[in-house]
Amino acid sequence: MHVARLVAITELRNVPPDIRPFVDFRAAVEDRKVEETEQVAILNIDTTTCYIPVFLKDPPSVAQLEEELERQDAKLTADSKEALARHLRA
Repeated sequence: MHVARLVAITELRNVPPDIRPFVDFRAAVEDRKVEETEQVAILNIDTTTCYIPVFLKDPPSVAQLEEELERQDAKLTADSKEALARHLRA
């Protein structure tokens, strides 16, 4: 199982250009219109260049996020889960 680690919680406009395609792809998959001021959490799968954005406007619950990561054979680190729990629904 891979490890997913929180690397940033930031406004969309501050997401680095090399990570922005992951955010744009996720927004398209979710059929979501995003604004540059919207908050997004960025997860990284350790030892990869794979990033998973989590939109914090109408966010998933921690349980939903963990289920999604599990389908991708990944698990949140304890410290990342704690930090995200403050921003996600219980």
